[in-house]
Amino acid sequence: MTKPLSVAWSVPVNHSNYDRMPASVWIRCFQLIPYLERLGIRSTVNEGLAEADVTVFVRMQDETAYRLAAEAKARGTKVALDLCVNYFDETGIVEGGYGVTRAHVDECRRMVSLADVVIAGSAFIASRAREFHARVTYLPESVNREHFRYTKAYDGARGWFGPAPVTATWCGYAVKALELEPFLPLFAARKIPLVIISERRPSLSVPFRFVRWRYASLPRNLVRGDFCIAPRQLDSPYNLGHSLFKIGVFLAEGVPALASPVPSYREVLIPERTGLLCDSLRDWEEALDRVREDRELLRRWSAEAHEAMRPYLTEAVARRYAELFRELAS
Repeated sequence: MTKPLSVAWSVPVNHSNYDRMPASVWIRCFQLIPYLERLGIRSTVNEGLAEADVTVFVRMQDETAYRLAAEAKARGTKVALDLCVNYFDETGIVEGGYGVTRAHVDECRRMVSLADVVIAGSAFIASRAREFHARVTYLPESVNREHFRYTKAYDGARGWFGPAPVTATWCGYAVKALELEPFLPLFAARKIPLVIISERRPSLSVPFRFVRWRYASLPRNLVRGDFCIAPRQLDSPYNLGHSLFKIGVFLAEGVPALASPVPSYREVLIPERTGLLCDSLRDWEEALDRVREDRELLRRWSAEAHEAMRPYLTEAVARRYAELFRELAS
């Protein structure tokens, strides 16, 4: 009997509680594993590398990761470095305590030099990685519809604030909610309620409803809003490297998005079909006026949002991982 292909994942946590790990770890590792198992690929997480055909490092690039990768290479195991942050461009630490330092850049480039392949979480990161490695593949972050199983209904069903008015929802880490500040007066002026789903309550200049982030309750909470918002400043290579997950998880459940034109968002946010791209405050004003005045618009966009996300569902993306792992192992 042919031995099944084995993949050893190295991640920066030693538990499987999605509420207590970086979101990118469960998105780019744990939720893929059951789908890979169905495809005949066995996975282990932080259980050693001796028996693996391929080892994947997710959110790990420090000295310990480099040592483990070197040991794996010495055994003949193929090494894949998974990057969901653009660690090729130093940005410094920005307000909120996140960003990319020179140490991050140096660690990343050192790991890249050792890897057999670099897996990028966005096309932008892939383009930067190709300047440093000959084999780079873009494997997007995915949405698991077995968990994110609800579908938004625009039929008067009760949401956060009842049938009306339309409600905007933002979901993300609290420190990054600061990026909402330039846009908040637009919501207040239009009396559009705002819901923030985060691991803790952020400090913002306007009233909002806070909902604590929990993996189990997130699918239901996403569809209680009418549209998702995802404004980002695009003057930083850190933000340009973001994946599509922030809006993709909403779209997969039929919730349209209004978002800044982050390169990855353009893959699934199709203007006038799944939402609107807003490149200026004026764009945001016009978009908010439209969704406030025409709920039928959101209903139409909702139907297309499902279709736009089909290639990014976990079952589809896992097949692409499986293909890559088999190529590496062979």
